[in-house]
Amino acid sequence: MTYDCVIVGAGPAGSAAALYLSRAGRSVALIDRAAFPRRKACGEGIMPAGVAVLRELGVYEEAAALGRALRGVSYTTRDGRQARAAFPAGAGLAVPREDLDHLLLKRAAAAPGVSVFEKTEARAIALTAEGVRVRLADGALDARRLIAADGLASPALKALGVARRGPGKKRYGLSTRLKGIEGLGDFVEVFLLGGGELYLTPLPGAGRATAALLLESSTLTGETGGREDAFWRLARSHPALTARLARAKIDAPLIGLGPLAGAPARCEDGPWLAAGDAAGAVDPLVGDGIFLALRGGRLAAEETDAALSGAGRPGGYARRRGRMIRPKERLARFVLAMSRRPALARLAVSALRVFPSVFRALLAD
Repeated sequence: MTYDCVIVGAGPAGSAAALYLSRAGRSVALIDRAAFPRRKACGEGIMPAGVAVLRELGVYEEAAALGRALRGVSYTTRDGRQARAAFPAGAGLAVPREDLDHLLLKRAAAAPGVSVFEKTEARAIALTAEGVRVRLADGALDARRLIAADGLASPALKALGVARRGPGKKRYGLSTRLKGIEGLGDFVEVFLLGGGELYLTPLPGAGRATAALLLESSTLTGETGGREDAFWRLARSHPALTARLARAKIDAPLIGLGPLAGAPARCEDGPWLAAGDAAGAVDPLVGDGIFLALRGGRLAAEETDAALSGAGRPGGYARRRGRMIRPKERLARFVLAMSRRPALARLAVSALRVFPSVFRALLAD
C-alpha cells in the first residue's frame, strides 16, 4: 500500500500531524521504535497556546483528567528576588509526558486513515520517483510524502543525509519527579542557579512535581558522585529551595537529554519535511517545547496536505515555521542570558516584578 504520508516519530509533533492529516482525508503511516507509554525527559508543562491545540484535537478533557492546571510562572534568583505572572490567555496544564504521548497516539490510532506501527524502526529511507520508501525490519512503507518527527537526534534526517548544527554552548537536561516538596502552588517555578535553572512543575497530589534541571556541561565538571548526587547538590544549592526540598524524595527515575537545542541544515526538501525537535529545538528553559511540537505538527500537516494537493510552495514551510519559532528563540536567549549572569538576573527579575504587564506579555503566544 502507498500512503499519502509516512510520519517517523509518534511523539506530540508526529501524532498531532497524523490527526490533522486524517481530518484532511489523507492516509498516514505513523511509526515509532518505542513501545508506548514511555518516559521521556521533559518539564511536563504545557503553555496555554498548547492547551488550545489539545482542544482543537479533541483530547483536552482526557489530558486535563491526567494532569493539573497551571496558572502562571515565577522566576526566583539566588538572592530571593522573585517575579510572578499569571498566563494572560487562560490556564496551562501539567501532564506526565508518558500519559500525554500515549493519549495522543491512541487518538491517532483511532483516526480514519491512520495506521500506527509501534516498536517499528525505520532501517533506511530512500527517495523514489513517487516520493519516499521507508524500509523496516520486515518490509517497507511507500508514501508520497514523509514527515520526520523523531526528536533531537532524528535518525530519519540522518538517513536522508541531512547534517545537524549543534548549539554554541552545549546544555543538558535532567528530569525526574519529586514528592514531599514544601509550598507548591499552581505556578511553574523557575529557580536561577547561575549557569543553570531548576524547574518545578506541580503535578496532581500534594507535594508532587516534575523537577527539570537544565545546565551547561561545565556545571558538572568535577562531580565525584553519580547523576543523582549531582542533581540534589545543584537543586538544594538554591537558598529558596534548601528547606523546601529537605524532605523531598525522587519519585521516578532520573533521566537525561541533550545536547539541547540545535537545528538541521534544512527542515524541508522535496518530498519530506521535519517537525518538532527534529526541525530545530528551542532551549526548553522557556517551557514551550510541547506547545511548539503540537503547533509544529499542525503546521507540518497543513504544508504536507497542500503539497499533496499540488498547492505547496518551495520554502513555504520553513518560512511559516520560522515565524512561529523566532519569538520563542528570542525569549530563550533573554532568559538564558539572565540565568548565566547573576547581576542581570537580579535586574531583570526586579524589572519584571515592577512591570508585571511586561512579564505577562512575554508569556503570551
